[in-house]
Amino acid sequence: MEHSPPSAAPANTPVGRVIGVCVGLALLVGAITLAFAWPSSDIGPNELPIAVVGPPEAADQIQTRLDAVEPDGFDVTAAADVDAAETMIKEREVYAALATTPDGVTLYTASAASPMVARLLTGIAEQMAAQSGGPGAALTVEDLVPMPADDPNGAGLAASAFPLAVGGIVIAALIGLTVRGSGRQVAAAIIAPLGVGATVAAILMYVLESVDGDFLSIAGALSFTMGATAWAILGLLKLLGRAGLAIGAVTVMLVGNPLSGMSGAPELLPAPWGEFGQFLTPGAGATLLRSTAYFDGHGAATAIGVLSTWAVAGVVLFTIGAVRAKVGAVGADDREAVPA
Repeated sequence: MEHSPPSAAPANTPVGRVIGVCVGLALLVGAITLAFAWPSSDIGPNELPIAVVGPPEAADQIQTRLDAVEPDGFDVTAAADVDAAETMIKEREVYAALATTPDGVTLYTASAASPMVARLLTGIAEQMAAQSGGPGAALTVEDLVPMPADDPNGAGLAASAFPLAVGGIVIAALIGLTVRGSGRQVAAAIIAPLGVGATVAAILMYVLESVDGDFLSIAGALSFTMGATAWAILGLLKLLGRAGLAIGAVTVMLVGNPLSGMSGAPELLPAPWGEFGQFLTPGAGATLLRSTAYFDGHGAATAIGVLSTWAVAGVVLFTIGAVRAKVGAVGADDREAVPA
């Protein structure tokens, strides 16, 4: 009776490769830590736009006082009167407005634009009131666009930054890797963001109660954001394969998500990264969601343009990849051996 020779045991992984894997993991985890921790560790105002009720000279004086405390921290604009200041706040031109009188200081703000910024400016207004009129000087704060009563600190909205970013990645990955046929992938990439956006909107509005407003508008903002991300990554995947998926996911999660400004404001991130983050889908989506939920769409024009650009770029890349794959398949058929 013949016995088959025992199969050879698999060779041990070379020591050099083991060391390389360990070094690679250290660099990867370090990059992730830096991407998420660095923006939060260096929070502070950078050209934060605010208004001062009064003539330009009054705005210049406030600008000088603020520059002495926080150089380049604030961008002060003059508002002719209180009504003009309120309009600027509600249309997202500024985060807040200060009005000084002999009796004290009035701060007009919109915590829905950023609870963190509202708290920061309230502290500054308290110092100004104390300096101008003594310890008893009055500070009046009027929140023109408040957060919902059930989530005054915007915790639920800030937490939505992660699903807003990862939703588009998951949609693109599942469609690109599990759905066969370019036509079916296109259909899925249109339908899936609508369903995901509606689901996330329902959770934010009716479960967490972190967002007020019209359900369809908020669901549309979420769907548009995740759709733009999904199309951009799906286009990269179609053109470059799994490498394109990795490039897109890293760009969105390790660059776009930490720089989105959802938990605070883009102007609180280290310059110029806060502004740069608004040209990536998570940052543009965060701005679109806030503007849609609380400000009747004001301040969303640039975000819509950015998301549209990413979506169109993804469609173009997807089309190029699909055409190239079709041409390759036809060429392979032509090269098949013909029986004699």
